Amino acid sequence: MTLIRKATSQDSAAVCRIDAMILGNTSRSTELCNAIAAGQCYVASFDMDVIGFALMDQSFFKQSFVSLIMVHPQYQKHGVGSDLLLYLESICPTDKLFTSTNLSNKRMQRLCHKLGYDYSGTIAHLDQADPELFFCKRV
Repeated sequence: MTLIRKATSQDSAAVCRIDAMILGNTSRSTELCNAIAAGQCYVASFDMDVIGFALMDQSFFKQSFVSLIMVHPQYQKHGVGSDLLLYLESICPTDKLFTSTNLSNKRMQRLCHKLGYDYSGTIAHLDQADPELFFCKRV
């Protein structure tokens, strides 16, 4: 069973390792450690191992925003991303939860639709030739 909890400093190495594995570099390590220190990172664990994480804060027009969800490749397609997002919905301190993903990220788009998120709009020019799609759910 997957357990979701707020990340602690002891989770930093595992969170950064999963991110680097998927991203292909360690460029976000400082950002991830800062999010953990600020209490904005949540980890999914299985058998005491961190298998995924998500970042949520209230910096998006004073609304809750999930800026990143990452799942270890070995545990993808096992519902870990859904578990993380549903957990964040359950603790969301605002009445709306926003998230976004690139147009190319069909997996995240399917997850948003599956969990009842409404499409909110698109912003171009953040990533070259890969617009950012925004989604919202009232929680």
